[in-house]
Amino acid sequence: MTSFGLDLLHRPDLPALIARWQREVTPAELRAGYEAVLAAADTVACGRWLLDLRRREDLTEPVVNTWFSSVFAPALRGRYPEAVRLAFLISPLRAQQTVTAIVSATDTDCEIATFTDEATAHAWLSRSVG
Repeated sequence: MTSFGLDLLHRPDLPALIARWQREVTPAELRAGYEAVLAAADTVACGRWLLDLRRREDLTEPVVNTWFSSVFAPALRGRYPEAVRLAFLISPLRAQQTVTAIVSATDTDCEIATFTDEATAHAWLSRSVG
């Protein structure tokens, strides 16, 4: 499925929902993209997401970060049998930059990690919780 500059693929063998942004997107498109990820995850009851941000230029859009941390992420609490696990895949260049997005795991029931290597991200997503 492609929309909002986003490709979505459910991989039950991993298990993970993979979301790859393919182009620059506006804040409204980014919010719509996250809502599309959530709808796809709900359809397959998958709380493990690989969010590939390597093709996006701006990773720290303040309006989106505020919405993500105060509205979107808290809505994930209790949504699936296990806490949602979000693996953000970024480029090595982006990994050297300061990231201002802050999401509290205690407020969201999320586990969040950032990776520059996709295999490592998948390994983290697939490990058992607890």
